[in-house]
Amino acid sequence: MPTRQPPPQTVLQRIQTEMERHLLEHDAPDDIGGFLTQHWARLLTGVFIAKGNQHPDWLAGWDTVNALLWSLAPKLSRGETEKMLHMLPTLLARIHEGCSALSISLPERDALFERLAMLHAAIARAGLRSLGDSEIALTQLARIGEQEAVVDLTGLNPAKTVSIEFDPPPVAGLPLPMPELKIGDQVHFRLPGQTRNLYLNWISPAGGMYLFGNELGLDAMTLTRARLADRFAQGQAALVRD
Repeated sequence: MPTRQPPPQTVLQRIQTEMERHLLEHDAPDDIGGFLTQHWARLLTGVFIAKGNQHPDWLAGWDTVNALLWSLAPKLSRGETEKMLHMLPTLLARIHEGCSALSISLPERDALFERLAMLHAAIARAGLRSLGDSEIALTQLARIGEQEAVVDLTGLNPAKTVSIEFDPPPVAGLPLPMPELKIGDQVHFRLPGQTRNLYLNWISPAGGMYLFGNELGLDAMTLTRARLADRFAQGQAALVRD
């Protein structure tokens, strides 16, 4: 006789309990903890109900949680800092996939990635400065990880590809959704109630993720290529030309 599956709400509660245990062990920021317990737990619930707890997607979902929490912990060596920077493209792509599957709104998604960019930049600077390095600019941090293509997060199925949103091809007669950008380009972002001039500090090796920051690294924003292209197309971003 087949084992009766517990109701979804019971599964969700059990996953949230386990998630809270992980958060207590890692002392994660409250907003990131809220994302994991309120959103990522729902994603894991759906995977468990549809595929069980032995499927690669279930294991990858928890590995992403562990990798995210590790990435937000203080780094005590240059090696740890470089490892974090190298793994960010894969980690951020995993989180982006999950947000898409959960149908999280684009403003909420942008806010999450901006927050992660700020946290990771601060952690990387602190990790390098702790070894006696001089003040580290965000552009220097970007160069550390720019040669790494795809990093396998602990426990992830290496055969599982990470998909990232890319722009559709331009339609004939319409302007390109965004200009060709290179490291160091300055982009003016115009959003309701605020404007920001940020420099492009890093492009992931696959070209699917862009990291912007100001000269001091006190402001940061991470966008997928599709979201960045949409901002250019909507007039919310413009390349600042000399």
